[in-house]
Amino acid sequence: MIFFESTIFWRKKVGVTKPKSAKTFGKKEFAYFLFLIIMCLFFIIWHCPYNTAQRLKDNTITMELYEERLKMNLVSSSADVDLIERERDQLLLTIEEKIVGFLYQIPDYSYISSLETYLQFRPKLLEQFPSAVPLEKGNYSISSNYGIRVHPISDKEKKHYGIDLATARGKYVYSSASGTILNILYSKKGYGTHIIIKHRFGFETLYGHLNKVLVRKGQTVKQHEMIGAVGSTGSSTGYHLHYEILKNGNKIDPILSFNLKKNIYSHLIESNTIKDGVE
Repeated sequence: MIFFESTIFWRKKVGVTKPKSAKTFGKKEFAYFLFLIIMCLFFIIWHCPYNTAQRLKDNTITMELYEERLKMNLVSSSADVDLIERERDQLLLTIEEKIVGFLYQIPDYSYISSLETYLQFRPKLLEQFPSAVPLEKGNYSISSNYGIRVHPISDKEKKHYGIDLATARGKYVYSSASGTILNILYSKKGYGTHIIIKHRFGFETLYGHLNKVLVRKGQTVKQHEMIGAVGSTGSSTGYHLHYEILKNGNKIDPILSFNLKKNIYSHLIESNTIKDGVE
């Protein structure tokens, strides 16, 4: 008896206790675990390449149908003007409910054609993603396009992920859309001194070989705001701006963006001229 009492006494003294029984896996825990598994499976299935491509295809068809209906509405010969305007307003509202998701989803500018008529009613949207040349009009020439080319320095065939705009040293460079300065990098190689801007809808732009930087990291800029000056820093053989557009992390051909805003506004001016009866 003395031995057992002594053992109990010393166990209490040094804080030794009986091990607690393992917590049971009850109905609540099982239900939560099952919910997590279902959510993970749903995420994997939803984001698999086939479903992503199919959703893009379906959404593109939907936007193209809305585009056609909007065009038909504009040329309608109905005498009921109020009815036409109500239908047009409803169409615009329907497109607005889908357009943000669609713009995030599209991989490049080839899909913008399904939005051309809508953009004539909402041209301000063009300020939020790259839709203009980052240099002054007539102040440049395209010296190298996007795609495979012979590199001017290495003399080897290599893909060119942007467009080179040849112009004079010190010519001002402008943001092609509103956004935030994501990074400013200085290098003796590659893009040299360059600026990266983050825009809406998964777009980013890069401005390379700059001579001067006029913005700071984290700064918010508007479309057409001056951000730097043309130079020949980094791996460059002459004064030019190397310009890139990234969409959802992928480098795409910027050429279709150059006249996007210009074409929409030209059409608006032309439409207003016709409406006013001016030749």
